[in-house]
Parts: sequence; C-alpha cells; structure tokens
Amino acid sequence: MKFLSIFFVLIIFVSEKSFGEKISVDTNNVKFSSDTIKIDEKNKIVIASGNVVIINLNREIVADKVVYDQNLDKAIATGKVILTEKDGSIYESNKVILTNEFKSVVAIPLFGKLEDQSSVTAKNFRKNDLGESFFYQGIYTACECDLKKQQTPIWRLESKQIKHDPITQTIYLKHPVMKIFFLPVYYLPYLSFPDWTVKRRSGFLTPTYGYSNRNRFHIKVPYYYAPEKDPTLDMTFTTHQNGKTGHADQLNIRKEYNNTSFETNIYKGNLETNKSSGDDVFAANLKATSSLKNNWDMMIEGKYADQETFMRRYGFDDNSSYKSYIELKKINTNAVSNIEVYNIQNLDETSSNNEPVLAPSISHHIFNTNKKYDYHYDIKLKAHSIYNDEGYDIKRWSGFSNINKKLYFKNLLLDADANIGLDLYSIQGRPSTDTNNNRYIDRISSGFAIAASNQFNFTNETSGFIIEPKVQLSSVFSTDRTDEVPNRDSSEFILDEANLFLNNQFQGRDNIQSNDRLNFGLTGMAMTETLGNFNFFVGQSHKLSGTQKNISIANINRQSNIINSISWNINEIYNFSWFSLYNHHNLKSDLSDFKFNGSIEGWSYGVNHKSVNKDFVSDNNDREELEFGFSKSFSNWKTSYTRKYDLKNNDEELLSETLGVEYTGSGYMFDNCLTILFEYKSSGGVADRDLLPEDSLYLTFSFRNLGDFKYQPKAITRVLGKKLNN
Repeated sequence: MKFLSIFFVLIIFVSEKSFGEKISVDTNNVKFSSDTIKIDEKNKIVIASGNVVIINLNREIVADKVVYDQNLDKAIATGKVILTEKDGSIYESNKVILTNEFKSVVAIPLFGKLEDQSSVTAKNFRKNDLGESFFYQGIYTACECDLKKQQTPIWRLESKQIKHDPITQTIYLKHPVMKIFFLPVYYLPYLSFPDWTVKRRSGFLTPTYGYSNRNRFHIKVPYYYAPEKDPTLDMTFTTHQNGKTGHADQLNIRKEYNNTSFETNIYKGNLETNKSSGDDVFAANLKATSSLKNNWDMMIEGKYADQETFMRRYGFDDNSSYKSYIELKKINTNAVSNIEVYNIQNLDETSSNNEPVLAPSISHHIFNTNKKYDYHYDIKLKAHSIYNDEGYDIKRWSGFSNINKKLYFKNLLLDADANIGLDLYSIQGRPSTDTNNNRYIDRISSGFAIAASNQFNFTNETSGFIIEPKVQLSSVFSTDRTDEVPNRDSSEFILDEANLFLNNQFQGRDNIQSNDRLNFGLTGMAMTETLGNFNFFVGQSHKLSGTQKNISIANINRQSNIINSISWNINEIYNFSWFSLYNHHNLKSDLSDFKFNGSIEGWSYGVNHKSVNKDFVSDNNDREELEFGFSKSFSNWKTSYTRKYDLKNNDEELLSETLGVEYTGSGYMFDNCLTILFEYKSSGGVADRDLLPEDSLYLTFSFRNLGDFKYQPKAITRVLGKKLNN
C-alpha cells in the first residue's frame, strides 16, 4: 500500500497548500513531486500534472501527467513517460498503466535502452507483480540506433514474444527471426539465453552456421552447463552437424580446485575420413596443472585419437602428432629437478614408425658458485628409459660435472672449463638395419677447454663500437662408442654461435667423441645515432684431431662451415637479419636464413628467404622458400597479404597465399554491433594425405551479444577451386 500511504499524506498536505504550487512529498517508501495536483476526495482520484516524478523501491517514473484511482489501485501515466528500472534499464512510452501498488506495468508502445546499451521495442509491453516482463511483437538489437525514430539497425532479432524472467534471470524468445538490414538470416522456433545480470548460466549458446565446399552447410550448436552450487565447474556440450560429411559431438569440462585445475575435451561421432565415408571416430584430451608440496609443480597433458586424420580435417586440433606426458618440476635457488613420462602418437603415416615412449626421465641439475675460490660448478644427473624411438629401446644413466673458472687481466679474459662424465646404456632393442649386438655399454668421458677474449672499445659523442675476438682450445677424451650407441639426442646437429664454444659441441650425451678443436670467432657491435644498431658474428671450428661421426650433416670436413650472423636495426623503416653457414672450401652457402622488414606510414612489410644445400643434409634434397607479406593499419582496421613460394630446383611453386581484412577496434565496426571480416586463403602443394590444397573465401559476421556467423559462398568456392578439379 505504498502509493495509498502517500495518497493520504497528499490530502493533508494539499489542504495547507494551493493547487498551483510545486508539490513534493517524501516518505520512507515513496518520493513524489509534481507541478500541480488535484484531488477528488469523493471518488478518491489524484491527478498530478507537470514534471511528475514518482520514485519507489522498484523504479522511477517520470511523466507529464499521472491519474491515480485509489478504488481500482490503478495509475495511468501519459505524455512522455520514462521508466527507469532498478536494473538500470530505461523505458519510454506514450502511455503506461500501473496497477497492484505500481508492481504491474502495461505500456503501449514501448522503447527501451537496456543496461548494456542494447535496445528493445515492442508494440505492447506488460510487467506483472512477479517482475516478469513480456514484449509483444518485440525487436531487439545491440546496435547503437534510435528505434523510436524508426532508424534501421544493422541487425536485429524480431520475435512474437520476448519474456524476461528476473527470478530465473533468463530471456525467452518465441519464433525469433534474425535479420541483417531487411534480409532474414535464420529462424528458430524458440530461443532462450541469460539476461545481462548473469555471469554464467546453463543453456544453449549462440549457434554458428557456415558453408564449405567439403562439408556443405554445417551448424555448431553449443550447450553450456554451469551448476549453481559449484562455481568452480562448468561444461560445454557442442554438436557439430555437417550436411555432407557426418556429425560429431564434443564435451568440454573445466574444473578448479585450490591448487589444481584441469580441462578436458571428448570427441565422438561419425564422419567422412580418409578410411571411409561413415567412420566412427573418437578422441580425447586432458590438461591439468597442480602445485604440490615442497615447491613441486605438476603438469599433465594427454591426447588420443583413434583415427589419424579427422581432428585436423574438421578443425578440432591442428597438430600432426600428439604428446601425452606427466611432468614434475622443482626449481630451487641452486637446483632444478625434473621427472617426465611421455608418449608420442603421430597422425601422419610417414612417421607412424616413430612413436617413442619415455618412461621415465629423471634429472637433477645442481649449480653454484664457490665464493672463496671464485669458480662455478655444475652437476647433472639423469636417467631415462625410452621405447620405440625409430625401433630403438634404450635405457641410459648419465652423470656429468663441470667446473668453470674466469681470470681477468685488464681487458683480457681467460675462461677455463674442465668436466668429467659417465654414461651407462642398456640397449634392449634395435631396428633391423642396426646389426650391432652390444646390449650393455659403458663410457667415461672428460674434457677441458680454455678460451681467451679481449674487448676493444671505440666511442665518441655520437657513436660507439665494440669488437671482441675470441679463441678457444677444446679437447674431449672418451671411449669410442659411436658405432655402438645410437645417436638419438644430437643427430640433427648444426653448428652456430650458440654451441661453437661448448666443450662438447654436439650437446647431447649419446654422441661423445675424442677430438681436439680450435674454435675462434669475432663479435662486433656498433651503436650510432644515424645508422642505428649493428651486430655481427663470424666464427669457425677447426678439428685438430679425433673423429666427427654419427651425425646426419653430410659435410664432416676438418674445417667446419663458416658461421655468419648479422643484424642491423637501422630505424623503423629498414631492419634486416641474416644467418648463414658457408662451405669452407668454395665459400658457397650451405644454409641461409635472411629476413628484411620494417614499417613506413602505417605500412608494415616483411620478406623471409630460406635455403639449404642438398650436400649439407642427409636426404640430399635442396630446400628453398621465399615468403613475403605486408600489412596496413589505419584507424581500427588492418589489412594484410602474405605469399609463400617453394623455389627448390629452380622452380616456382605457390605454397600458400592469404589476404585478410581485420577489424582491430575494441568495439564493433558498424553501429558498434556488427563486424564483418574478410579472408582469402590459398594452399598449393599437398601437405599430407588429409589436408588437401584449397582455395577459400571466408566472411565472418560478429554480432555483439550474439557471437559469430561464418559464411563461405558456394559460387565463389566453386570458382576458386576450379584448379583442384583439373
């Protein structure tokens, strides 16, 4: 009886004031004010006119005129009526009827602006005493437009009835139709989603529709489950329906504990694969992290697919191999401990014979500095057991210790290393191509290295230049086991400036050989105001004695390749870097990686050329690729174009081409409610048996509050894909 109480206050109040003066009444439940007021005590009718404001616990009502009938408990507000709801929504109407102590509302017509700045309009609006709102012949849009002035939004949802239930915090739509401008896009019999007050809620999420040449029309419908009693758990169930190639269901589960979190995806369906047109498929993955006691961290990842190609073909997972592992790691100030178990599953038939299982690998690394004698030491202990590593089953136990001492004589630095190691092998299986029968192998190794370097500085007011030559004598002594121990950890060894001055350049423990080396290099750095920053390195390793076997690099001459590394950051417009390995005898490039990039007036560009000489690698195949691209950013837009070629054997084959238009603003492009993105992709050569060459044109529509819609025009796909049918 909130308004009734103010009605009696008004009778007393008005008896002391003239009707023409400003009237204001403030009680505990209701605030009321108007320019003039008339009271019919006989019929119990109050008529307030001019800037009428009524504020109660649920809403604020502003109107030109309000007529209240106490007998009917009914108030009629007319003129320009504005209702500001408790949740922040603002509604405007020409006529509003309020009953049941202002709890029930009828508005004809209604124009509303919700708290998230989206808009709603209805020919008839009703709100009952339970707080339920009904919009009849309603229109909803998230675009910034004035529906009252009949402005056409970019997109809108039209529905025969829109219901908002504040108790369940849900919006229900009957027969909704999605329209872009005047074009209907889709129709659903019913649709429901949480209102703007809900952070998470069980229910159907916005479906995604699309078309592709392979799948034809397809739809993805996600259902989200979030239990109210457990805010640390949620799930998403998604059904993927492809018009031509079958269907698949996906279950995504996420859970948080105090020190642990995990996420899993399960896939099951019947799809067209490279095996058959109706193949029952299954896949699952799991990720988990946990903080354990005593500073131990645990990471778990598991992946499995019973069919080799469907995960990549349908965009569920792009990886061509799965690594499932459990890893425990502990990091202290002077030690790192690691325990790992993993399994590799390859999804392409070319590497299906190499699916190693590591069970387990245990390592402990201790490092510290002795301040009394000023030296640094490292101790590494490792044990691992690996199976099916290209036909090898190996157990290995290794121990290694190293001492480093630095001596300074003005600008001259002497850097000395000494180390000793022990490796024990149990080789329980070999491929048929390896005829060695040795199963139990031991090897002791040691080494030392001494290096001398000196820095020369040249500086003035505008520039500085530093040049540092370095020479190292390195020796390794080891039992010769190269023919007995398979090299599994450094076979793809390539010498560069990172490992040139290591005592054992191969770095791994499988390939340790007795040899003496003279290593030398020259490092330079220049900093100038006009020419920018310039860095370079040139170096080489010279084998004085010993062996260099058991690696896949074909060039095993006494002199290594000449290492060359250059980077020059001139300014924002011009920057380049170049890493290359030159053959010692003919100075021809065996390996080259050149990058050139920069930006000017909003345009960014980049060029990358890579090449490998066939005589440098074991498979005797030349490799050469060229990739270039550019992009332009302006306002909230970014356009980009990339093109990649295979140039081997003096040929030119297009590998891929991409053209994209991307919106980078924080909101949406059109009326802050719709973004349309364009992307063209072309792939040339066949990557593997499943990922075929493709020319595609994609249009992605992103609707504020509703999600994305992807469209691939059938006619354009047919035209672009003509070369695939020739």
